[in-house]
Amino acid sequence: MSLWEAKGFWIRDNIHWPKPVHPLFVSYGLIPVEVGSARAYKEWSMPSLKFAYLVLHGYVFQRIEPIGGDAPPIMERLPFLFHLWRINPKLRSRVFGFGRFLKEKGFENHIHAWRDVWEPEAQMRLEPIRNFDRANASLEELANHLDQCYDFLCWSWNPHIKIVALGMYIRGRWVEVCERLLNLTDFEAFELVQINDPEVLNTTNRLLTLARRAAADPTVSDILSLPSEKALERMSHIWFKEELDQFLETEGDRPADSFEFTPTWREMPEIVVGIIKGLMDSEDSITEDSDFQAYRLQRIKELRSTLTGKNREEFDAWLELAEQAQPLSEIHDYILWTVPLSHTRYDAIEAGRRFVQDRILDCPEDTLFLYREELLSALRGYYNLASLKELVAVRKAEHTENFSLVPPQTIGKMPIETPWDVFPPIVAEGLKIFVKQFSHLEAQQGASIELSPEGELFGTPGSPGVAEGPVRIIHTAEEFHLVQEGEVLVCPFTTPTWTVLFPRVVGLITDSGGALSHAAIVSREYRLPSVVGTINGTKILYNGQRVRVDGAAGKLQVLD
Repeated sequence: MSLWEAKGFWIRDNIHWPKPVHPLFVSYGLIPVEVGSARAYKEWSMPSLKFAYLVLHGYVFQRIEPIGGDAPPIMERLPFLFHLWRINPKLRSRVFGFGRFLKEKGFENHIHAWRDVWEPEAQMRLEPIRNFDRANASLEELANHLDQCYDFLCWSWNPHIKIVALGMYIRGRWVEVCERLLNLTDFEAFELVQINDPEVLNTTNRLLTLARRAAADPTVSDILSLPSEKALERMSHIWFKEELDQFLETEGDRPADSFEFTPTWREMPEIVVGIIKGLMDSEDSITEDSDFQAYRLQRIKELRSTLTGKNREEFDAWLELAEQAQPLSEIHDYILWTVPLSHTRYDAIEAGRRFVQDRILDCPEDTLFLYREELLSALRGYYNLASLKELVAVRKAEHTENFSLVPPQTIGKMPIETPWDVFPPIVAEGLKIFVKQFSHLEAQQGASIELSPEGELFGTPGSPGVAEGPVRIIHTAEEFHLVQEGEVLVCPFTTPTWTVLFPRVVGLITDSGGALSHAAIVSREYRLPSVVGTINGTKILYNGQRVRVDGAAGKLQVLD
C-alpha cells in the first residue's frame, strides 16, 4: 500500500502547514476546525458538511466534505443523476436553506457581526484562559484548562469560518460587479477597496516605537549591540526590559515561526529583541498611505462617473459592503486562534515539566507528541504513565523521519464537478463565487517554476507597486536578524509574525499563496509590492541578487 492513500480527494495544505505537524496539534489545531466549520455551515445552511483534514505522516491535507460524499463515477456517464440531490433530505434542506439565506441577504446582514457580537464574546471567553495560573495549578486543573482551550477553539472556528465566508462572498460579488459593469480585473477590483485596518499595523508600530527609543538611548543602544540573549541578561534593571515585558504581555502569544506549536515570543523574547535591533534604523511608523488612498478615491470617482441609474446604485451598494468586509485579518486570527492555541502549548509544556520531574518523560516538549485524549488521561491518572516515554520515543522518531518524505500535492482522484444548472440559480451563483475565491488562496497554474530566458519569474499579483533591491532569502524566524534595510524578502510563505519585517524590506516574494493568501493581503495593508505563488522563488534566487518586483504584473525581473 502506498504511503499516500486515502478515501476521497484531498489537497495538501502548503500555506499553513508545509512541515509535518505534531500529534497534539492535530487534536487542538485541526479537529476544532472540523467541529467549528460543521456548526457554521449548518447555521448558515451552506451546502457542505464541514472543512475536513487528513494527516498522513504528519503532513496535512484538506477538503470541503460534501454532504453524502463524493459523486460516484457513474455520474460522469449519467450526469442527470446529479439532480438526485433533491431526494437527499439533508442536502435538499441545505440547498434550499442556502437559497433563502442568500435571498434574505444573510452575508450582508452579518457585515458588523465581528465588531458587535463575535469579538466581545471571544474576549469574554478568553479572559479566564489568559488569567490561568498554570505554575501553581494541580494536574487536574491543568487538564481542565486544556479542556477549556479546546472548547474555545471549537467555538471560535464557527465565527472564524463565517468571517472567511462573509469576506469571500462579498468580495466575490464586488469583483463580479466590477467585471460586469466596468470590465475590471480581479486585482483592480481588490485594489479599489483596499483600506488599512489600523489595528493590523499596531504590533509593528509598537516595535518601531520601542526601537526608536532604544536607538536614542546610548546605554540601551550599546547593550543591544550584543547578541540578543546576552543583551537580555544585561537589561534586567533598565526601562527597556519593562517596556519589553509590557509588549509581551499583550503580544507575546504569537508563535515565533509558523502556525503550528512552535515557541512563542513570550517564550523566546530574544527573537523580539532581534526584531527591535533590526528596526532601530527605521524612522517612520506604518500608517495609512495617504497618496494611495487619494488615488483610490479618485479612481472610484472616475469609474463611478461612467455609470448611471441602477448600475451606479449597484456599484455604490457593493462598494460600501466590500470596503467593510475585510478578509480574515491578523486581529481575528490572533484572538480566535493564536492566543488559545498558544495557551494550549503553555499547558502542555507545564505538564511536560511535571512529567520530567517525575521521570515519566525526558523533555517538557515531549507532551506535543501525545494526542489530546492521551495527555488528558495522563494528567488525570487514567493512563499507564510507565509506557509514555516509549510511546513518545516512537513518535519522535517517526516525526523526524517524516521530514525526509516528499508528500504529493493531491491524494485520490478529483471528483466529478457538479453541474451548476442542477441547483436553483441563486444557489449556483453563490457557490460559483466561493469556488473562484478559494482558487485565490493557492498559487495559480500560470506560475513559472524557473527563470525565463529574459530572467523573469512569474507568480500571482499580490500587492501593486514596483521595487528594486537585493534578494534576502529567509526560511525561519531565527534568520530575521539577517534582513537588511532595502532588501527584497524572499520566503516560502508568511505568517503574522513575519509582518514585523515589512517596514525594512522594499518588496516581497513568496513560493506559495494566491491573491487572498496571508502574504498578499498583509502586503497590501503595508503597501509593499509583492508577488506570491512563485513556487520555487526560494530555490531559484540567491542572496544579494538584484531584482525588480512588479506587484501588479505578478512578476520578478532579475537585474544582474
